[in-house]
Amino acid sequence: MRVQKKRRGWAGFLWIVALAAILVEVLRFIPSGYVMISPGITGNLAEMVHVKGGHPPGPGKLLMVAVDLGPASEFQYLVNHFNPTVEFLPIQQALGGLNMNQYVQLNLNMMQQSQWAAEVAGERLAGLPAKIVTVPGALVTGVLKTGTAINKILPGDLIVKIGPYPVTSPNQVRAIMEQHYQVGQWVSITVRRHGVLRVVRVRTTHIALDPAPAIGVAITALQKPVVPRPVTIKANNIGGPSAGMMFALEIYDQITGRDIAHHQVVAGTGEILPNGQVEPIGGVAQKVVTVYRAGARIFLCPVANYPKAKAMASRMGYPMKIYPVATLSQALHDIQAATS
Repeated sequence: MRVQKKRRGWAGFLWIVALAAILVEVLRFIPSGYVMISPGITGNLAEMVHVKGGHPPGPGKLLMVAVDLGPASEFQYLVNHFNPTVEFLPIQQALGGLNMNQYVQLNLNMMQQSQWAAEVAGERLAGLPAKIVTVPGALVTGVLKTGTAINKILPGDLIVKIGPYPVTSPNQVRAIMEQHYQVGQWVSITVRRHGVLRVVRVRTTHIALDPAPAIGVAITALQKPVVPRPVTIKANNIGGPSAGMMFALEIYDQITGRDIAHHQVVAGTGEILPNGQVEPIGGVAQKVVTVYRAGARIFLCPVANYPKAKAMASRMGYPMKIYPVATLSQALHDIQAATS
């Protein structure tokens, strides 16, 4: 009798384990409706950035940092909900109405723009006459799921004509739509994609809170750098604009040969504008965790992101120096103060 009871007890336990395993597997495939932002990777900028004729890397190290971001399953949400290094955002809020593929493409385009801005800002900081030129047209940075351009116009396309009307700046797009087209009308959009002109027919529609005829694309000006010292940046499929400030500092470092990290590991994040202004970014709390794990004890971030970065370092007990910066020249000054 005792043997039978033990066997029944083990059988029941095994059934519970099996059911739990099945539940876990099911939860892995059920979307939670949230995006999970978690610590990601760092990149050694001396290995990613090359300035033609620049100085070789010194003993110090400058790091850029990226977060991991992706749709969370119910299992990931439940397991990581109380993890202090992970953040969850509603998927619509995080992706801005784009699907994941569109969001990834948008961030790759933003990375390209940030590299160009970094080239100009970094070379200007080094005293060289670099500048940005604006390319005629309207650069598509995103395509809304609720629009009519989805799967027809792609992020990275440059709109150069709407019907017979040339487009030389993003501001013209809305004016042309309002003056010459009505909601529900088909319109021919000429775009430059990978250097080739294409004509795409799209029906105009209403976008939420906007009565004007539209097709559901986000646009901006396409700007490219004109720099005295050619720069090559290998971003390794990392997206977004947040590495811009650190790219610019590495460009400055290679031009001047000053080894601004001064034998230390310095990390940072922040979007850079060609004039050297540093703009806020996302995921700063997770980036604090990432760079600390990579050995950095000096971290620079935009002023608006500083409270969240400082709070994460305090919460995790990290002995880090964190500096809020508004400009590239201020970032350089803070690095020199921290490493001297």
